[in-house]
Amino acid sequence: MALRTNPSLGSDLDQIISPDGMWLDVDQHVSPQYGDVSFDGDGFKRIFVTNPSDLASGAAFNIDTSGNANAASGGAFTAPSDIPAGSSFWAKASAI
Repeated sequence: MALRTNPSLGSDLDQIISPDGMWLDVDQHVSPQYGDVSFDGDGFKRIFVTNPSDLASGAAFNIDTSGNANAASGGAFTAPSDIPAGSSFWAKASAI
């Protein structure tokens, strides 16, 4: 079962959103915002990010202050699946 941060808005925590497929709230603002934080059903921290380059499933990366995933060995977050460049997704913390 996919867990949503809010059932009326946005993507579930395992969904990858293509560059042309953003969710909008009632005021036509992107929802969620990059850098928004949520927690999944297992207690892992999730942060909504975008990525400038392809990320392989399980790839470790860090997140900058603008909500961009920056691939780095030993980063604090992992890609939940293969993520194409320019997509948005909920990054998962490597540890609780």
